[in-house]
Amino acid sequence: MLIRIIVHRILWAVPLLLGMSFISFVLIRLAPGSYFQSLRLNPQISEDTIRELETKYHLDKPIVEQYFFWLINLLRGDLGYSFYYHAPVGKVLLSRIGPTLLLSSIALVLVWIVVIPAGVYSQRFNWADPVLSAMAFVFMCLPSFLLAFLFLFFALTTGLLPLGGMHSLVYQDLPWHLRILDMARHLLIPSLVISLPAIGALFRVVRANLRTVLTAPFILNARAKGFGKSYILWHHALPNSIHPLIVIFGYQLSDILSGAALVEIICNWPGMGSLMLSAVQAQDLYLVMAGMMVGGVMLILGNVISDIILYCLDPRIREGVM
Repeated sequence: MLIRIIVHRILWAVPLLLGMSFISFVLIRLAPGSYFQSLRLNPQISEDTIRELETKYHLDKPIVEQYFFWLINLLRGDLGYSFYYHAPVGKVLLSRIGPTLLLSSIALVLVWIVVIPAGVYSQRFNWADPVLSAMAFVFMCLPSFLLAFLFLFFALTTGLLPLGGMHSLVYQDLPWHLRILDMARHLLIPSLVISLPAIGALFRVVRANLRTVLTAPFILNARAKGFGKSYILWHHALPNSIHPLIVIFGYQLSDILSGAALVEIICNWPGMGSLMLSAVQAQDLYLVMAGMMVGGVMLILGNVISDIILYCLDPRIREGVM
């Protein structure tokens, strides 16, 4: 049953990725200008050299043919060549995707370890619900870039946290435990900027689900048996309200990855955000396409992971009821 669910998701992913990649390719190629047009402004590069490059990468053909050449190379494992960085796209991505995945993973973990207890405690204590709801509303309303600037201003005025980057200049000379501490200090601001808006939005979902479940007859039955409020919340209400949260988790992987791009640029984090910005500015076709594909794959991967978690937690899915 689980294998069938995974295979079904993957089969549906193929046309989705094809459609997304085709639309993205066409939009990029229809945009005014190109990397080779910027090369024509350089008097040291001859027109013959530019034509040679366009012919080599099939960019002198119609857009549909260009896309199929790119797709065939992709199926062979060749992501193309980055004209801006003068290196294979796969090599360029590998140098940047690690920091982005680290930052996104920390932010995702931070979201869930805060949201679940906050949602439960909002229903446990009368004072907690209005306070946490107000905080969630503030987090949702603050744009990520403004939140990043506020944290950076705090770091600048207090000197407690670094202003950007992934590690200090003396990172290589530090012992291993201080390296971990140094990277954690650099991770704190960008991970908080990414996670706080997501915490605000997800908290409202957790709160609403718990309030709905708490009116169910089996909760009244548990209360009649004399179970305490905390026990009912953690052992009865939360497990029965987790289903839609796991579905949201599947979409959050790609949301946090895309939300990290702007934060990486502001916080000078050496990830895919600044890489994609320079690729778009330089109209580096194959690098932009690779970035789009990474986002699409992360969305599909998140949905597959959420399906696996739902299968493990929900007996109705295992028994084929749903």
